[in-house]
Amino acid sequence: MSAPEIGKPLPRAADAYSRSEKWSEWILAEPGHGGDWRRVSGAVDREAVWAALAEAILNVPVMSVRQSYRGWSCRVDTILTLNARTANVRSIWHSPTDDSPPHLVTAFPTT
Repeated sequence: MSAPEIGKPLPRAADAYSRSEKWSEWILAEPGHGGDWRRVSGAVDREAVWAALAEAILNVPVMSVRQSYRGWSCRVDTILTLNARTANVRSIWHSPTDDSPPHLVTAFPTT
């Protein structure tokens, strides 16, 4: 296993996971990106966004990578359709080691 590379899919994307507190306290919350999601996609829930995002990241390239003493973080931009509305979505992923599956740090629509 290796660290993510720009232009290639996220390593171990099929094993990616998210923590519930990220959704309830930031991604779909106020303050956080909740208002952005509602503005772009209407009312969405964690399961719908996660299902669409987890499927999308299997095939889209990593856009940027940052290494640190705590592992790596990377950005993956994709297009998601939720509630029959399509939007560009930016997601940030982290892994403490090259062998660990990535976990979602945040995700938000950019359109």
